[in-house]
Amino acid sequence: MPTLTDLLQDFAYARGRYFKLHKHRDEKLWARLLISSAFALFFPTFFMSLGVVFGDAQIGLAGVLLTYLLGFFIAFSIHGSYRAVELLLPEARLQRLNRGGPYSSLFFGGVPVLIMAISFFVFTQLLRVFADVRITDSPFDSMRAASRFLFISLIFALLSAFISWQANKRKALQLQATEAQLLRLQAQIEPHFLFNSLAAVQSLIDPAPERAKQMLECFTDYLRASLGTLRLQTCSLDQELQAVQSYLALMQIRMGEERLQFHIDVPAELRALKLPPLLLQPLVENAVTHGLEGKAEGGTVRLSARLLDERLHLRVEDDGLGLRAAQRRARPGHGLALKNIRERLDARHGDDAALTITPGEQGCVAELVLPIEAQPTSKNDDQP
Repeated sequence: MPTLTDLLQDFAYARGRYFKLHKHRDEKLWARLLISSAFALFFPTFFMSLGVVFGDAQIGLAGVLLTYLLGFFIAFSIHGSYRAVELLLPEARLQRLNRGGPYSSLFFGGVPVLIMAISFFVFTQLLRVFADVRITDSPFDSMRAASRFLFISLIFALLSAFISWQANKRKALQLQATEAQLLRLQAQIEPHFLFNSLAAVQSLIDPAPERAKQMLECFTDYLRASLGTLRLQTCSLDQELQAVQSYLALMQIRMGEERLQFHIDVPAELRALKLPPLLLQPLVENAVTHGLEGKAEGGTVRLSARLLDERLHLRVEDDGLGLRAAQRRARPGHGLALKNIRERLDARHGDDAALTITPGEQGCVAELVLPIEAQPTSKNDDQP
């Protein structure tokens, strides 16, 4: 039996997702229907109030009930129309509409007005056929009344689109601030890794020059891949994997192949998908630094990607210390990278993305779930 707190949380979650297009709806159906019902009650009340205050409308009980019945018919017609759009359009198109812009404003402003007019016509015809009731005092009795009705409806739709645009603008600013925080975090963390890697190369030059050369090549590949994606707002999964693979190859030389093995299982058709940069690398670094480096015999890092329900599932798994890793902190700032990832996901995708960390007795599993980024990306995203 759900508690009142559970119900309120379910409603808040549905409200946060209600005004965005989502192909997969995991919120409670009753919560979505409740929000649509609130609109079904508000707009008839608003229009009847206008008629009473600014006109000479005389509304009886039958008229009130009929008006609210019409309100529910229109509200759930709009609800159903948007749901049909979500199911018919590809995920990339839905995300473009969610991001705002002229076409998005036209879509979110025009669809409610169009469905409202169609629903009203259908409703009156159904009343005439099945109940032999004719609505004579309607917004479409005259051109003047119809114009007033459509004008007020359009004002509401445009106001809603403007509010949505402002929300998207604030979200974009929040994303920029979060990305700037990422750059500062990387600037704090990277020198430790860079200096350690250079020191390791230097220590191998005399006793093992071939190994030092190999390590330097991996180090160069890592810098090229990681610094290249650091300048982008969006990169391909393949670019992210190149940085991760270079990092793992470098760490394999430092730790020894007998202590560090890695496997990357990502289908070729997924490698072109877009995602925010530097999401996988901190998870892999955590697996190595906190899971395997402190384990005498080392272990294996496994990275996999799957496409499930139009979402990209990225999984980083290790067989290292697991729960025991919490008892030791290999370096300062443990946990900041995960916090940063969650803030970036929330700023960019909201509830559509998630990061879960599941430590076990042996090893730890980190899983990222991301919506499919819109394709193609901007020119800036394709720069090296």
